[in-house]
Amino acid sequence: MNIDQLKSLPIIPVLRKIPYEKSEEIVQALFDGGIRAVEITMESVGAESMIRETFEKYGEKMLVGAGTVLSIDDCKRAIEAGAQFIVSPAFDEEVVAYAVNSGVPVIPGVFTPSEMLRADKAGALMVKLFPASVLGPSFIKDVKGPLGHIDIITTGGITKETAKGYLDAGAVAIGAGGALLKKELIEANDWDGIKKEAELWLKNLK
Repeated sequence: MNIDQLKSLPIIPVLRKIPYEKSEEIVQALFDGGIRAVEITMESVGAESMIRETFEKYGEKMLVGAGTVLSIDDCKRAIEAGAQFIVSPAFDEEVVAYAVNSGVPVIPGVFTPSEMLRADKAGALMVKLFPASVLGPSFIKDVKGPLGHIDIITTGGITKETAKGYLDAGAVAIGAGGALLKKELIEANDWDGIKKEAELWLKNLK
């Protein structure tokens, strides 16, 4: 897959602080459930290894990004590990500039129309509205009027029951963490449960 296809994928699971020793099984379960992009957060133990190993295993079959990129050092390490896109919870001009100059697509976090416009002008591929549940789908619908050229991913407080409302309002994708990768499924090594959860999310987003 190429990065242009990221905008056509309705959901990007966020792998935050998952046990490194279970990461391979978790990603495989997501892939088997129809997921074609994942975001591995940089504060996770073994994040760089997870990114590298996932990229090497899936190659063109799945896009692998780095999340919670808070500094140039985070960004550099993520890119060196093979991250195909960079995600941040906030708009940091230095991080965006480093990613852009490195030729790696970047998706900074935003919360206001002003931040959205600044991020777009700085070269962001898309913006991540975070925390999206605080603003709701109506915010996206309203802001897409004057800023329709900016693609939005929504993350934070979204469930499989509410996710479609954000896509219908104009978001291009949903970032889903614990609501998809449920702690109890991971603790129980229930890979089939994770696969089925991914399938349910995708079904609800159609």
